[in-house]
Amino acid sequence: MNMKICSAAALGAVISISSLSSAHAAVLHKEDTAKVQTQQQASITLSKAKTVVLKKCKGAVQSAQMKKADGVYVYVIKVLGEDGKIHTFNINCSSGKIVKHHVENKQAAITKAKAQSIALNKCIGTVTSSALKKENGTYVYIITITACNHTVQTIKVNAENGGICS
Repeated sequence: MNMKICSAAALGAVISISSLSSAHAAVLHKEDTAKVQTQQQASITLSKAKTVVLKKCKGAVQSAQMKKADGVYVYVIKVLGEDGKIHTFNINCSSGKIVKHHVENKQAAITKAKAQSIALNKCIGTVTSSALKKENGTYVYIITITACNHTVQTIKVNAENGGICS
């Protein structure tokens, strides 16, 4: 009799472990299916979406991710613009079109013009190029100046505080 109880208990344990494994496998399959469906929703790559955004707003990408908004998959891309403000774009993952563009009112950094002015105070000449980049976790304007003596100088200006970077 004791043997039958032990066998029944063992059988019950095996059945419950088996059903837990099946339930866990179903959850994993559902997650995998969701990931595949999300990837299928994206006709354009994140890299292409960033290119679209940077053509509209010169600056440096701060963050980018895919989200579902109003039943549609979009890339949400934040850019620190050369105007010193944060721009948030929603790019439709299927069409690659900008469906939303929001600009924060608060000034997050100095403008490109201000950075160029700071650089020209350091080195008199003509600005030949400038770009906003992220270096070592800090946003900097990299400004190239052709000086009066025809030498080329590269000056980095901290976008947050306007200081000259070494």
